[in-house]
Amino acid sequence: MHRAIERFGPAPGGQPWLDLSTGINPWPWPVREPLAKLPEAAWHDLPGPDAQVQAAFDAAYGLGALPVPGSQAAIQALPRLWRRHHGVAQVQVLWPGYGEHAARWALEGHAVSLQPSATLGHTPADVIVIARPNNPTGDTFDAPRVRALADACRLLVIDEAFLDATGEPSHAQLGLPNVVVLRSLGKFYGLAGLRVGAVVASAAWREALAAELGPWPVGGVALQLAAAALRDTAWQHTMRDRLAQGSRALAQLLGRHGLPSGGTALFRTVVTPQAAALHEALARRGLWTRLFSLPGPEGGPGYHAVRLGLPPDEGGLQRLGAALQHQEWEVS
Repeated sequence: MHRAIERFGPAPGGQPWLDLSTGINPWPWPVREPLAKLPEAAWHDLPGPDAQVQAAFDAAYGLGALPVPGSQAAIQALPRLWRRHHGVAQVQVLWPGYGEHAARWALEGHAVSLQPSATLGHTPADVIVIARPNNPTGDTFDAPRVRALADACRLLVIDEAFLDATGEPSHAQLGLPNVVVLRSLGKFYGLAGLRVGAVVASAAWREALAAELGPWPVGGVALQLAAAALRDTAWQHTMRDRLAQGSRALAQLLGRHGLPSGGTALFRTVVTPQAAALHEALARRGLWTRLFSLPGPEGGPGYHAVRLGLPPDEGGLQRLGAALQHQEWEVS
């Protein structure tokens, strides 16, 4: 939001800026009551997942799930680990996708190739990185495809940061020894500020990541709150329905203005050559979105899109509708 305000100034009409750029649940899991009930030890003792916390992570994500300080921590650690133990890797990363995957493997000196879904695994690779569902496209990978990709490389990383909103089982359940699955409480639970995620992998990969991250990587308060959220299955079921309704309402609004979209329950993505113009027009009306303007791999067609998170209320949806009404967009 700082970049938005610096570039475009205050939102018109004295309204606050509406941030639709993140894909984070605008109705987060409520922390106030659980926070007040936390034992003093959560603040005082050196943190570590006790038996109850670990049981909550295991039940939600899979046996032996390793709590980490956000899935981003694992995204940064995996390239370091590979280089230390195996040297330089040939890495294929799903394109378009979350840019930190390719950036972090490249930063550690690995040879990174951006690949659309259709060509992943067609050429030799040490490491393949995918997301399910993918951000920003919403595309997914079924179990047979995941098995094929795992057979095509030495390490398959699956970013399932947005999976909780679907209620679908994780591909960690396939039990493939060379697969590392990343989970996050930042998106569906809306707890991005808590900085808690999980890694589900073989014992060897979990132990290596735990050693890389060092002692006490996740705070005691964060662990206790994360465990409480993971145990709250009633909230999860209700929220999945609410997010699905919100995503449908957003998709319908965009469609009425000639903007077909794809995505997930947490965001909708409009692919259009006019993406930059649409992004800027909305920004001038106090609505901040995520612009993708990516060159294509190996000189291929680029990817131009605007991703919009869910407005938090009917007023936000109406503001977006009014901004879109001001200018009709030709999408091709």
